[in-house]
Amino acid sequence: MVDASDLVEFKRHLDGAHHIAITSHRSPDADAVGTSLALARFLSATGKEVTCLLPDAPDEALDWMPGVEDIVLFERDPGKAQDALHRADVLFALDYNGLNRLGPMADAARTATGTWLMVDHHMGPEDFPTARVHDARCSSTAELLWGVIAGLGGKDAVDATSASLLYAGMMTDTGSFRFSSVSSETHRVIADMMDRGLDHTAVHEAIFGEQPMDRMKLHAFAVVERMEVYPEFQTAFVHLTADDMARFHYRAGYTEGLVNKALGVAGVKVAVFAKESTDRVKMSFRSVGDFSVRDFAEQHFDGGGHHNAAGGASTESIGVVMARLRGLLPEIAAGIQATEAPKG
Repeated sequence: MVDASDLVEFKRHLDGAHHIAITSHRSPDADAVGTSLALARFLSATGKEVTCLLPDAPDEALDWMPGVEDIVLFERDPGKAQDALHRADVLFALDYNGLNRLGPMADAARTATGTWLMVDHHMGPEDFPTARVHDARCSSTAELLWGVIAGLGGKDAVDATSASLLYAGMMTDTGSFRFSSVSSETHRVIADMMDRGLDHTAVHEAIFGEQPMDRMKLHAFAVVERMEVYPEFQTAFVHLTADDMARFHYRAGYTEGLVNKALGVAGVKVAVFAKESTDRVKMSFRSVGDFSVRDFAEQHFDGGGHHNAAGGASTESIGVVMARLRGLLPEIAAGIQATEAPKG
């Protein structure tokens, strides 16, 4: 729940704002894009000039989202993005806890002179915002934003379209509501959204329904040719090289869900997916139980995130990264065993 006292500063700064910039993190997922667009709809309805900004393009599976075509992408038009950042009286940081998560847009964001407001559920938020609504226990930023909009008096303005944007973030960040972060409040929010016209089936089908054949082939290749399972360490890795992705005509979002396929192997409690790009190797970490992949990613790969779902990156080659991961298998196994040891 969002406490009304958390929103006093939000209201004060928004009341005097004319130009608002909404930002979210690099490689934006449904929680990032859905919250950005839902907040933009709410603020625009109050008479504000609003610009949504992302460092790079979202997954094409999110093309159905109303307003996604109006998002300014820094990678395509840095000048327009910088102008919006510098013109803004208020800037929102949605679904990220530090400006470094903006990747190539970070430097431009740091020079913005407007007031920063944060809505986020990742652990360890930085202190750059003037005010923030933050809860690392919450299932998603979308769930938090629902509380923010309600607290700002906009709950009755949430229609079926805005509800679908928020639901997309909640659904994907919870693994279709199977993660431990899901609470009774999560389901109460969804019930309220359904009363406002949310078609949850349509959102699920838009994101997980029909898939391009190249994406399906890439997943099959990754599982058959690039998955490494280590039963004695209760760990599995999947990786893809740049050549692998080019072979299957990779597009943004094609690798979504691969880390969960590795975690779904019987006996596996920690999974890592690594993919090669032009300037880095990006990694996704998942776990079940009490092993913190957030701590592991932060310690070894400059990462962060949540207890059971985190991300990281390295400027080393994919071969070096995979060798490092294999070398860390005993540490992972020891960590799993430590969390399973009887208490007392």
